[in-house]
Amino acid sequence: MNNMTDYEPNLTSSLVAFAVYFGAAVALTVLFVFIYVWTTPHNEFKLMREGNGAAALGLIGTLLGFVIPLALVISVSGSMMQVGMWGAGALLVQTIGQFSARLLFPNLTTDIVAGKFSAAIVQSGIALSLGILQAACWVP
Repeated sequence: MNNMTDYEPNLTSSLVAFAVYFGAAVALTVLFVFIYVWTTPHNEFKLMREGNGAAALGLIGTLLGFVIPLALVISVSGSMMQVGMWGAGALLVQTIGQFSARLLFPNLTTDIVAGKFSAAIVQSGIALSLGILQAACWVP
């Protein structure tokens, strides 16, 4: 008959692995948000404090575009090195995507500052599309 002590080493190592991967994911996500906000011409945090929903939607869409490939690599990866590399790759893809979106749609920033949700939807759609494609292209 099995008792709880048979599972304790497994549970402990699982909890440690969870804490390490989750901590790394949160750290990478916070780093991404700060770099992303720093590279945009407008300050999303300031705009959101002023009640600008378009800025919030644009940031959340881009954040999801970042965490989708990060979540995939965590779920299938065997090393923190891969998580770090793919996290950096996701950051790079989203940053390039943001600059490309502003080239394709020159009024994107002014429209988001003006609170136009259509601009934020386009920005979020581009970010999510890039994140999903990047996640699909990850090969272990």
